Amino acid sequence: MIRCVCLVERRDHALRLVQVRHREKMYFPGGKIDPGETLEAALIRELKEELQLDLTEADLEYIGTVVGPAYPQPNETTKLNGFRTRQPIDWDKVSIDSEITHIDWVDMEDEARIAPAVLEWIKHYEK
Repeated sequence: MIRCVCLVERRDHALRLVQVRHREKMYFPGGKIDPGETLEAALIRELKEELQLDLTEADLEYIGTVVGPAYPQPNETTKLNGFRTRQPIDWDKVSIDSEITHIDWVDMEDEARIAPAVLEWIKHYEK
């Protein structure tokens, strides 16, 4: 099982998702947890690397966990530990790194664009 942390940002009926390396499906900003890392430390590191966001543990609030199919790894599962920020993010000032090829608000009904584990998140927490 791949253990991950992610930032869950919702606006109306859309989620803020990223596309990595031109992959077909989009998923939450975040990534894998390194050995010995806390969930919060992993998310802070990943958001700094991917989006140049400077957050602290006090900025983050844990909101839930789901297990779903990993993407794009076939026959693997991922455990998504979701967080939201306590203060709004100014997305106009976010700078994406070269790993992220696109960032967008994606309607939760647009299942063709959304990674399987994110669809699990929607089913458990957003409906």
